Amino acid sequence: MRKLRDRPIRQKITFVIMLISGVVLLLAFAALFCFQAYTLRQHSAHELAVVGEITAHNCATAVMFKDEGAAAQILTGLKTMPQIVSARLEIMDQQRLAYFGGSRDELEIKGARLQSGFRIDGNRILLAQPVMLDGKREGTLYLLADLQAMTSQLLKLYGGIFALVLAASLLLAFFLSSQFMRFVTDPILRLAGTARTIAHQHDYSVRATKVCGDEVGVLTDAFNQMLAQIQTQDTALQGAQGALQEQVNALQREISERKRAEAAHARLTAILEATPDIVISADPNGSAFYLNHAGRHVFGLAEDKDVTRLKTLDFHPGWARTIISEEGFPAALQNGSWAGETAILTRDGQEVHVSQVLIAHKNLEGELEYFSTVMRDITERRQAEKALRLSQQKLLETSRLAGMAEVATGVLHNVGNVLNSVNVSAGLVVEKLRRSKAPKLVKAAALLTTRNGDLGEYLTLDENGQKLPGYLAKLGEFFIEENAELIREVDQLGRNIEHIKEVVAMQQSYAKVSGVFETLPAHQLVEDAIAMNLGAFERHGVFVDRQYSPVPPIRVDRHKVLQILINLIRNAKYALDDAQRTDKRITLSLSAPNKQSVHIVVSDNGIGISPENLIRVFAHGFTTREEGHGFGLHSGALAARSMGGALSVASAGIGQGASFTLELPIVSSTPNA
Repeated sequence: MRKLRDRPIRQKITFVIMLISGVVLLLAFAALFCFQAYTLRQHSAHELAVVGEITAHNCATAVMFKDEGAAAQILTGLKTMPQIVSARLEIMDQQRLAYFGGSRDELEIKGARLQSGFRIDGNRILLAQPVMLDGKREGTLYLLADLQAMTSQLLKLYGGIFALVLAASLLLAFFLSSQFMRFVTDPILRLAGTARTIAHQHDYSVRATKVCGDEVGVLTDAFNQMLAQIQTQDTALQGAQGALQEQVNALQREISERKRAEAAHARLTAILEATPDIVISADPNGSAFYLNHAGRHVFGLAEDKDVTRLKTLDFHPGWARTIISEEGFPAALQNGSWAGETAILTRDGQEVHVSQVLIAHKNLEGELEYFSTVMRDITERRQAEKALRLSQQKLLETSRLAGMAEVATGVLHNVGNVLNSVNVSAGLVVEKLRRSKAPKLVKAAALLTTRNGDLGEYLTLDENGQKLPGYLAKLGEFFIEENAELIREVDQLGRNIEHIKEVVAMQQSYAKVSGVFETLPAHQLVEDAIAMNLGAFERHGVFVDRQYSPVPPIRVDRHKVLQILINLIRNAKYALDDAQRTDKRITLSLSAPNKQSVHIVVSDNGIGISPENLIRVFAHGFTTREEGHGFGLHSGALAARSMGGALSVASAGIGQGASFTLELPIVSSTPNA
């Protein structure tokens, strides 16, 4: 410690800074490691719970039939997870059905006697997962995970990172302390240098420069006060010389100021002459006294042309003069400047639109001295704005056509499905008519007609005649049954045709009201979207789960909302097809979480969305399907925004499904359209 006390101040401060940096980094990395170890343990426990739940579900059948082979095969699949060191499957009488792991691990599992849930002991996590079948517990699955290897690996990783960061931090602390040490030592060295200068030259007019307000600054002030007292004795002798020197300095300052003003004026003139903008200066009466090179070129004036006889308003067409006179000059006089869009007349008499800034220059008394104006050609900007408006109109029209195509596609799918039913019903009717026994009735009537003379004898004595009444009775029953079947098929045919009419009428009603805001119940729009995809749901085996909560009416463009919902529902169906699940489910929910909007959520248990694609799904042209065009979600987001709502997405990742939320404004919170 004594050796450190005798060291220079620079070394002392550097040592303290590096010591503090090392301790702080050590504490920070220790806290971060503890947090990461805790996070790792919690994540591993959650992952173990998910694996346990899935494995227990898969083992339910094996437990019910006490199939040791199937149970062992299922547990063997857990060996692919390195953190799971042991697994045990028991039936209700605690009899082991399947197991893998060491004997020590099995003793630990049996000794815990955990019925369900977790037990965390250091780096070892034990999970007891009930095996349920039809709501009844049939056994217990035990999973034992050891995080020792992962913790050791994490410790090695953080140890290496800590060593590198500590070395880099100490080097950086040493470098920065060396650089910034001068803020502490330089004032002391300057004060010592000033003292040496005064001692050698005996010049008491020298003053130490005060660079800070700390203790060194106080010492500097005291030192300067001492010098001032000493200098007072020489002031009387050097008074005349000082006054003369002051006059010389004042003259030099005046000359320097004049040179700086002339240089600044030259620089300003060079800038004004080089700029492509038109710059004009005029007196309070509007007579120009300066016009830059760009202005002379536009107005067709020579460089040596005298502009003092020209009026600034003469450079503008009539309507622009009115704006400048009635708006520009009064605003500039009141506020100091005015900006707006006007126009100028070129040397060819052509009218060019410009953005103009008018400045009123006043003296210290607030009196107007002159006006300046700067004008820039905005022809290209106006053309670009016009092109942008056209592009936006085309984009909106494309979005509207895309929405109509989505609705029309839904109509065609539903109509196609119903037409299949119509075709089947018509085929059945034709087949039944083709197989009708009406010709046999004609034959029986002809047979009776030929025996008209001895009909009684024929029906009582002839073997064929005796069978004829029974045959006619069975034939009548057959005709009654056939007639009922034909009526049912014709009724079904009529209902299918009526369904086609309803779907077409629905599409026509939406097409007619496009662009018009209406006050509508949200569930009606959702049901219409479902109806347009109902055939596809039935064909692909998709179950639709409706979860509607009472919500206020919304004020929206029903065609845009239908376009968005049809696209979301169809995307959900595609996601289910890609996932190849047997339990395909689409959930549509309605809620009003606040007083401003109604939320329509379309969720599926399909393929899901990766995290890197979540921020890109609404981008124009982005799609993950080969036959997709990448326009549906983008146009849907734009349509939702145009109605004062929003469209958002959430997904836990691949294989976890996705949820799209459409927010639509409630009637009371919607501004007048």
